Amino acid sequence: MSNSSLVVVGSGIKFISHLTHEAKVHIEQADKVLFLLNDPAMKEWVQKANPKSESLDELYTKYPLRIDCYHAITSYILETLRLGLHVCAVFYGHPSMLAIPGLNAVLQAKKEGIYARILPGISAEACLFADLLINPGSCGWQSFETTDFLINSRKHDPNCHLILWQADVIGTLTNPTSHDNCNGLTILVDRLSKFYQADHNIILYEAAQYPFFEPKIQQLLLRQLPSITLSSITTLYVPPANQTKPDTNLLKRLNNQINLSEQIPCQII
Repeated sequence: MSNSSLVVVGSGIKFISHLTHEAKVHIEQADKVLFLLNDPAMKEWVQKANPKSESLDELYTKYPLRIDCYHAITSYILETLRLGLHVCAVFYGHPSMLAIPGLNAVLQAKKEGIYARILPGISAEACLFADLLINPGSCGWQSFETTDFLINSRKHDPNCHLILWQADVIGTLTNPTSHDNCNGLTILVDRLSKFYQADHNIILYEAAQYPFFEPKIQQLLLRQLPSITLSSITTLYVPPANQTKPDTNLLKRLNNQINLSEQIPCQII
């Protein structure tokens, strides 16, 4: 049995405020810390918390294709782990939320009989629910990476909350320094227009990255989306189109005494 171990932790979204005590302890006590973070202040904190820290930024942009960069990061984490070290890998937000290098490293380490686990971090999705005052259980929610949503024709319920990620790089598999996203957004609007009116209100959301800062919440109409420039941390939220009508026959089968006239509609901003 190997003496090494791997713990992958999330830094959360908001500097320090979202870092759990458990994650903090693993960062401070690891033999080696590898980190991939988008906040300079958080990078500095990690390096001070554990001098045996190393950034993975170079690997994140080393290859033209993002997937090759992800594989390189996973490989490097495993190479370091096989040196017999207790390794802590730190990723922005939730470490397995739209982030595969840490997840793949844990899966492979487990196959090799090495102790490995992931500790959760506060994700942008959790921040979105709080900042937009959404109860996801009110009518359910569906969450997709935007390019995947389009090219795989993902089925969704327009009467649920819809969250679309990485809408700023639709259709690109590279790490572009600049990307004309207008065509991708136009295609996205065409797809969504099958389920929503052109004047359906949508929201562009960016979680606050520092304490006492406000999130960015921009409301616009669906048809306006192609003319908007999105940042790399923009999340697209599409409120439900309508309220779903319950199946009254099924309610009777469940012996449910709910008064349908008193149903609470979805909370739509």
